[in-house]
Amino acid sequence: MSAVRAQDTTVSPAPEQADQIATLLSFMEAHEAHRGGAPEPSFFLSGAGEHDRVELSEQLYTVLRQTAAALSQGQSVSISARDQELTTQQAGEILGISRPTVVQLIESGELPAHVPGTVRRKLYLSDVLSYRDEIQSRRNAFITESSARYGDADVDDISELLAEARKVR
Repeated sequence: MSAVRAQDTTVSPAPEQADQIATLLSFMEAHEAHRGGAPEPSFFLSGAGEHDRVELSEQLYTVLRQTAAALSQGQSVSISARDQELTTQQAGEILGISRPTVVQLIESGELPAHVPGTVRRKLYLSDVLSYRDEIQSRRNAFITESSARYGDADVDDISELLAEARKVR
């Protein structure tokens, strides 16, 4: 169920690009000084075509700004993508079950979790969503199988079948 958790990329300053990085950083600093701090989302990434551009969010602008500043000072920059971590309570809310039930699923090995510090369990969002999809698939398969098997059962038969299913659980 667990996917690759991180992609690490390290970029070191290339001497031949020092002027470009300095120009980019000067441009960003000038606009920040003119506007009095971080800009409103008014910066764009342009492609080769005349109308080929996309607006940068403030978050992406900040990453670009910090990257340009570090590279202009001769530092290498590492970017690591990380899956969002959830508490057992948050996982329970996503799955529609209680926190103690999430803990039981973790302890039984049905739902993967880790302990990043010393106390609290954490779950990766991707694992919780995969588990949710798996449970939904199981439910759908059960409904399909049950309706095919017991489609013409009468009320008395249904009561007996439900009692039998509860015993199996």
